[in-house]
Amino acid sequence: MITNFIKHKVRPDDSLSSIAARIYISENDLKTFHNQNCGKMNKLFVNNLKGIEFILIPTHLVSEEKQKLQQQKLLPPPDYFLKFHFDKYSVEEYFEQSENKNLEFNYKIDLNIQEEKENFLAKIHVKNLTKNNVTPDDKVSSLALECMKSLYPISYKISLNGKIESFSKHQRLIEKFKAKRNDIEDFYVGEISKKYLNTFEESISDETYFFRQMQSNLLYQVLFPNLEWFHKKSTWKEKFYIQINSFPLEFSFQTEQLFEDSELVETKMTGTLSESCSLRELLKGIRIEDEDIQKNINAEIIIQYFTYKTTKQLHEIKSSVNIWHQNQLFQKHQLQITQN
Repeated sequence: MITNFIKHKVRPDDSLSSIAARIYISENDLKTFHNQNCGKMNKLFVNNLKGIEFILIPTHLVSEEKQKLQQQKLLPPPDYFLKFHFDKYSVEEYFEQSENKNLEFNYKIDLNIQEEKENFLAKIHVKNLTKNNVTPDDKVSSLALECMKSLYPISYKISLNGKIESFSKHQRLIEKFKAKRNDIEDFYVGEISKKYLNTFEESISDETYFFRQMQSNLLYQVLFPNLEWFHKKSTWKEKFYIQINSFPLEFSFQTEQLFEDSELVETKMTGTLSESCSLRELLKGIRIEDEDIQKNINAEIIIQYFTYKTTKQLHEIKSSVNIWHQNQLFQKHQLQITQN
């Protein structure tokens, strides 16, 4: 007989289930422990404890139910909270394509999260971008960066569970660009630059189009997850963009957690494509009637979140999106976001 137990005197209102619930152990585990260690005492067979004077309660045993309950308390809650994000993150983004040169982007993100009456606002400023460890200096890239720079910080509304759901004060973005357009035009002269600026202004003026352009970026999808994802217990479906300016595709996801680190919880979400889509449809951003199923892609998404056990704040994200076409890797997109 082991000694790591308490000899509990049964009270009139006690039952096997009520005692098990109080110590976060299953009825079966409690009954098994008592019966294996009770010696000449009465054994337990039913929930009713009539005729039972004492029950042996384990002090060393952490039940699976209690362990899960304790681990659940280490996760971020399913509703977004003000301090989930830190103010500054560094981003490394890597593209590998079968027919193009590999690309690596590095940049910084400043976040200013504010709480309003009915939701949260996220002001996002992307800065210090480098491409393959060099600040882009060709005319087209520099012009594109200047145009985006004129909009920052961009304000978004955040849903109750943490996802970006819309712009906040979209008209203000247009006004900011128009206010700085003359300065940009003074530096970037010529018909090509003017045409680009006209196209850019037209794009940001279409709120639906411009928001989809931002929303379809892997950065915003993983940086602002639905916090309910952290609490999924079984396979679940989720729409996800794997190509900018395309349409979202349905993936079948599974969530698992690792608690071994002393400070951080790792939450890993793995998704596999669960609907048909051809490579041509994905790249064009439209569905094609009677498309050949032989041209369909396969895709996998892996997202790893590292959150602090004590504060539940987001420390780091590692994500990858892999797309295969005709059994060949077409594109690998990796994104790592780390708290500064």
